[in-house]
Amino acid sequence: MGQGRYVTLAAVGRRVGLIVGRRFSGAVVILLVGALFAAGCKAKKPASHRETVWQALGTWSGHGNVQTESFNGDSGALRIRWKASHAAPDGLFQLTVHSAISGRPMGLVVDHAGDGDGTAFFSDDPHVFFAVVDSKDLDWTFTVEQPVDIIVTPR
Repeated sequence: MGQGRYVTLAAVGRRVGLIVGRRFSGAVVILLVGALFAAGCKAKKPASHRETVWQALGTWSGHGNVQTESFNGDSGALRIRWKASHAAPDGLFQLTVHSAISGRPMGLVVDHAGDGDGTAFFSDDPHVFFAVVDSKDLDWTFTVEQPVDIIVTPR
């Protein structure tokens, strides 16, 4: 077939009919050819693929100001999920990411008044970080996560 030569289904039927002594009808020959074709086709396994999951680096909660212990940001990308609750009218929640090497502030990632929640993202070079919370008259909680790529292989 690769040389531009085509074989029709009728020709296949004639050849099969000759081989088996012409005892089968055309419908039986077509069924036989279809069965052989189907037997040669196997369902392909889905390929492995890459997924990103979020690895928790730490969770903190409290009331008032705090500085966390340091945590490694292996990729430099961070996702911060936060919540402020039970706020007084002047309640304030601020979260700043700092370099654990120099201590310098690298970015204010949350600046929120009152009750609320959200997700903030921060990105820099891979680094050792810590977080500083400045809050007034509210309860807060936050989780710092980093992305991790995994390979998923179907069974």
